[in-house]
Amino acid sequence: MDNMEIKQPTYKNRIKKLLIENPSEILLTNKYKSAETLVDILEEDLNKFRYDSKEDLNYLQKIFGLIGKLIDGDEVLLKGLYDRFTYIHNFINNLIKSRPQEMSHLEVSNYKLLQRIIEEMENTMLQIYLDNPVEYNYDKEAFIEYIIFTLKYENIVKEAVHKFPHIVNSIDKNNVSLIEKVLDAYLESLDEYLSEENLGHIDNLIYYGKVLKIIVTSDKVKIDNYSIKKMIDKIKDFYQSKHYTQNRHKEKLTFFINDCINILTNSCEEETIDYLNYKYEIHSKFKEAHNLEAKRIYLANKKILTPTTKRKIYTFDGEGAFELDDGLSITYEDGIYHLGVHIADPLSYIGFDNILMDEAKRRTTSIYVDDKCIPMLPFILSGDTISLNVNKQTYCMSYYFDIDALSGSLIKFDIKNEICEVAGNYTYHQFDEFLNKGTNDLELFNTLMLLTNVSSILKKVYMENPLFTEINDHNHQYESTKIVESAMIYTNYNTAKYFDERCLPFMYRCHSMSPKNMDLLNTLEENLMSKDKDMSKEIIKFKELMQRAYYSSKNIGHFGLGIDYYSHVTSPLRRLADIICGICIRKFYLNRDYTKEDIKIVTELIDEMAEQINQKRTSCVDYEIQYLRLKNREY
Repeated sequence: MDNMEIKQPTYKNRIKKLLIENPSEILLTNKYKSAETLVDILEEDLNKFRYDSKEDLNYLQKIFGLIGKLIDGDEVLLKGLYDRFTYIHNFINNLIKSRPQEMSHLEVSNYKLLQRIIEEMENTMLQIYLDNPVEYNYDKEAFIEYIIFTLKYENIVKEAVHKFPHIVNSIDKNNVSLIEKVLDAYLESLDEYLSEENLGHIDNLIYYGKVLKIIVTSDKVKIDNYSIKKMIDKIKDFYQSKHYTQNRHKEKLTFFINDCINILTNSCEEETIDYLNYKYEIHSKFKEAHNLEAKRIYLANKKILTPTTKRKIYTFDGEGAFELDDGLSITYEDGIYHLGVHIADPLSYIGFDNILMDEAKRRTTSIYVDDKCIPMLPFILSGDTISLNVNKQTYCMSYYFDIDALSGSLIKFDIKNEICEVAGNYTYHQFDEFLNKGTNDLELFNTLMLLTNVSSILKKVYMENPLFTEINDHNHQYESTKIVESAMIYTNYNTAKYFDERCLPFMYRCHSMSPKNMDLLNTLEENLMSKDKDMSKEIIKFKELMQRAYYSSKNIGHFGLGIDYYSHVTSPLRRLADIICGICIRKFYLNRDYTKEDIKIVTELIDEMAEQINQKRTSCVDYEIQYLRLKNREY
């Protein structure tokens, strides 16, 4: 006996013993070795699985929860285990399919164990690969449905379909497949879109069409011909049940029905710019009625006006900008900065009850793509008559701030409707050049110096989150962009603050962050600030999770800017929201003689327009992406 070698337990045996008796201690072991070992145990025990076996394998359910904690975002380890996870998942599925037709009580118990194991496996895989995007139900089908129908982030949907085709292929307890549910959502969105006299919101319709395409074109999702035929029959029944009197509604119904059938049969026509314009309701040209009205306003305002301010006003924009809607002026006297932010005022030229404003309400924004701009207002107005071009008198809404240079406190704030004359139009590049190398124009140089000095005070009212900056691609190529931006944010902040403190109707730019994501934000922010590793993947992931900013008549502050009040008043030539704020300023600041009925009417207008802008925004952004994709393909 003394001469016999005592056999030591293997690492696998020690891990298996812990798994059965004290699984939490496995988390204290070598994570790489233990994760691999747990998969070895799972694979080995499943290979010995028999429906009539009395061996207790319930401990296998614990494996995936432990693996999830051991991996904890480790991409190297995750990549190494991915193929094994896929193999084991298929193996368990085959075991489930091969169950006896008539099962004893023991066989039923073992069959249910397999179901629980695969449930644990799928849920843990979802957590690992999608990194807990937000709060969700851990049931796998409920989670996938949450991603598609509630979260509505295209990239996460694409990732889920790619990595979990077995879940996408599954059917629920009512024998309804996931793709059928997506089709139902598409048809419901189409019905809502067509229910409005001037057509409704298109975002959901576009989104569900893209989800259908993601599923159908996936090489991992298998949809049988019978299911395709069944869905096409449903589409045709929907089409036959709809009766519209307006040609536009009939045309849109026919377009989206055929578009959907093409998606399901994977026979989509090659997309063109004209196709995109029609689908997204983007009109690069204005109707003749709009052009004639714009020409009338242009001619009516060609006469020379007398400026009502002697301020030296300059504009600073990017190369090639043509909608010049903001200018700056500044003087300094007795320790006080006198800052002027002068904003083009389309309402002074057009008024709100005008077909051009009706069209602006439909468009909601100018759309900037690689090689052109699709303006919200006709170019003859937005790029000429109303634009703050040099040596031209223009109606403006001027925001004046008297700021104590020592304390940074705001001494006086005022808004005036004025006629302004711009002394010069410059680019950000020129701003920086003049500041660094000087210029013979001493008034201009003095303005640049004062703007540079005051910007440090203006920036104190907000604290832009660095991750929010990265996500929103605030790439400040020039120092001057930060200076001009600080003046615009300061203006938007103080105007919103004025209205909120007096409980007057106003359109606020709101942004919030779910408490559930705060820990993730703090971690990513620390990594971003340290700059010690590539943050691109983390930023992209968080971009999908961060709630979008939106417009509302109710102020909740702006998380991304770290600010309690925010609005958009500084770009009315390219944003409808700024025009709505201009109405509020006219009604409740410049006028002051308002009634309760005025408050009610304007609040209703804000709510209506906020919903319109919020709904339109996603499709506008998506149009820009699709447009650039087509243009790049052409080249």
